[in-house]
Amino acid sequence: MKKIITVILLSVMAVMAHASNVAEEPAWILVTDRDGVKVYRQDENSTRLKTFRGVARLKVDDFKAIGVLMDDYAEVADFMHMVSEIRDVKRYAHDKRDVYITTRLPWPVSDRDAPLRVSFYQEPETYDLVMPIELNPGMPEQKGYVRMPQMQGYYRFSPVAPGEVEVTIEVILDPGGAIPAWIANIILRDIPYFSLKRLRRVINQPRFQGVDTGYYEVPKSWIEAEDASVANVSAESPGPSTPR
Repeated sequence: MKKIITVILLSVMAVMAHASNVAEEPAWILVTDRDGVKVYRQDENSTRLKTFRGVARLKVDDFKAIGVLMDDYAEVADFMHMVSEIRDVKRYAHDKRDVYITTRLPWPVSDRDAPLRVSFYQEPETYDLVMPIELNPGMPEQKGYVRMPQMQGYYRFSPVAPGEVEVTIEVILDPGGAIPAWIANIILRDIPYFSLKRLRRVINQPRFQGVDTGYYEVPKSWIEAEDASVANVSAESPGPSTPR
């Protein structure tokens, strides 16, 4: 009987602990769902930390184009909403880089900046491409900008099917300085929404196609689909017949 009571008590305690952990995790709030882009917000009212997440599915003609595009900092700054510049500070390898980023925020908010460490890896089972970013303190503060005291997050490119990728942008940040709550909410909503819309427009530009960065693999299903497509084209377009 004691053993039964002990087991019941342990089970109840485990359930309560799980419920406590779930309760401690702030909920994701859907802020925007339009044009195929979903934006979520997660925040703690007791802190300055704000987290946003944007998710969208994109048509991607060439899986290799993802790496080519993300290596082009000028293009990344162009499609990232409210980013004015991404400057290459130092590249240690394809999976470790230091960059400096500046923002262009709406009046009356001062522009922000942040030195960042950018990493890269591919998950072998799913072929997901992941680019974590985190604050890289040490660079002196620059005149005309408010330094963001905290910024970390990631890009994730998840192949869904040949020619289709789900992109997730998630960032947790403390913007520093004084930003009215209503402006902060607009910024958190607009950055992932407009960034993913612009990414959809640029990812298939010809200059990003057919270039192999060499540091990640293309999903096997994409290669098989491309081979099948080439075979179909060849079958539908036979060569000229032999002259008689």
